[in-house]
Amino acid sequence: MNRPDFEWYRSLFLKCMSKFKEWDIPDCCGEKWLELNDEDSRRELLEAVSAELKKSCGSAFEVNRRLLSVDGPVESVIIQTFHEFNTIYLVNRINEKIMAARLGQDHDLEKIKN
Repeated sequence: MNRPDFEWYRSLFLKCMSKFKEWDIPDCCGEKWLELNDEDSRRELLEAVSAELKKSCGSAFEVNRRLLSVDGPVESVIIQTFHEFNTIYLVNRINEKIMAARLGQDHDLEKIKN
């Protein structure tokens, strides 16, 4: 899969959010994150988003205290979690390329030795 863009990510986040009956999606994006139910519910939502990302993209973000306690609108949490996910996704892709290059070099060295 190509690197997901923000619109795809935002749709995924809102889809996960829609599974929680207590949140009205159109209205809640402007609401304060800390006012959406309790911390356990927010954690559950972030874990659901992260699990969907792992399944779809092979990368995910870690739910942490900072994300759980963002003092701003839900839209800000969507942006911040996308930034974290995107950073991890890019680092994973870079690492994959480095490892592939190393494996390629190791195989070339094997050929030279033999």
